[in-house]
Amino acid sequence: MERPKGESMDLVMIANSWSAAVSNPTSKHHIAQALAAAGHRVLWVEGAGMRRPSIASGRDWRRSIARLSRATAGPVKAQGSDGIWVLSPLAVPLPSIRAVRALNSRMMLARIMSAMKRLGFSGPALINYVPTFHGVMERWRRTAGPAAAAVYHCVDRWDAFDRYHSAAMAECDRRCCVAADLVVASSRELEERCRRFSGAVRYLPHGVRHDLFSAPLRDGSQRPSDMPGGRVIGFMGLISEWVDQELLLRMAAECRDATVMLIGEADVDVSRLGGARNIMLAGPRPYARLPAYVANFSVGVIPFVVNDLTRAVNPIKLLEMLAAGCPVVSTALPEAEKRGALIGRNPEEFIAHVKWLLDTQPGRRERLALSRSVEDCTWDRRAAELLQMIVGDSG
Repeated sequence: MERPKGESMDLVMIANSWSAAVSNPTSKHHIAQALAAAGHRVLWVEGAGMRRPSIASGRDWRRSIARLSRATAGPVKAQGSDGIWVLSPLAVPLPSIRAVRALNSRMMLARIMSAMKRLGFSGPALINYVPTFHGVMERWRRTAGPAAAAVYHCVDRWDAFDRYHSAAMAECDRRCCVAADLVVASSRELEERCRRFSGAVRYLPHGVRHDLFSAPLRDGSQRPSDMPGGRVIGFMGLISEWVDQELLLRMAAECRDATVMLIGEADVDVSRLGGARNIMLAGPRPYARLPAYVANFSVGVIPFVVNDLTRAVNPIKLLEMLAAGCPVVSTALPEAEKRGALIGRNPEEFIAHVKWLLDTQPGRRERLALSRSVEDCTWDRRAAELLQMIVGDSG
């Protein structure tokens, strides 16, 4: 796929729900927005069906009903994002059955082709984030055209999630790697794993909205009124299976004169955290307001359990906290070790680092230095690097 430098490109991205772009954008949302801001056109395809829904889950029912209401519509322009259109095909949520995955891929491919024709897309590159749609990748060139590259952007160790069918996800991941003209991995752990199945693997770490997260430190904005007084140990993100609740409880017990503020939704039982005297389950905050909270954390923490899933993660929240000038303590995640976080290899070391930062409290000069350490890691830069990989490595 050779295009003149600076020429606009058409791209199809299979990812998660676009609605998260407002409240809790993932790396995919940031990449899509950066591509569109650079003048490229993006068809964002909501890929569902990664797991069987729970009959008892009201959240699953609500999501399914909402998806059904959007399924018959054509591509819809994304609200607040020029150059991005959203498509919501139906998918049967039985990912462990190969025949169902094949059916889902055929249905999705037909919807994508129809949307491309309607939008006037020509020879677009496919960037797939959802491994269960490996069938779309396997048919991409012969359907979208010989110049249309298929890229697998691997951002998670899918077979290591408790919520997904491990054997099915491992097979899907392998087939995406084999089908791709280019595999892009967001961590060195994923890069090494993908190289078992493809000779065209590149490493692309995550980025950060540095302009957004550095603004409170740079401009001296006020502390949010709903933030607790005194010293705050902060976390932001989804509280899920990978968050070490035992570590949080122990840390709170040993740092009694500080408040542990947890910003974000939870999809696991957090009743023990809610019962702790100095743990504040703050719930989610709008993404645009997060920097004001993070800039006022005394210390930020990434308290992840260390296992196959998290060893492969590249935590975006680390870059966001550093961009805000917030010192960070993390458990021993390989990607966190490269980026200036203090690493706790066991609970004792983790808590000791937190206590030290609470006591020493870096000043404005040190916080500005932390922010500058990630100012070259913008999403605009990562999107440009991704496009260069596609142009240079595909064809």
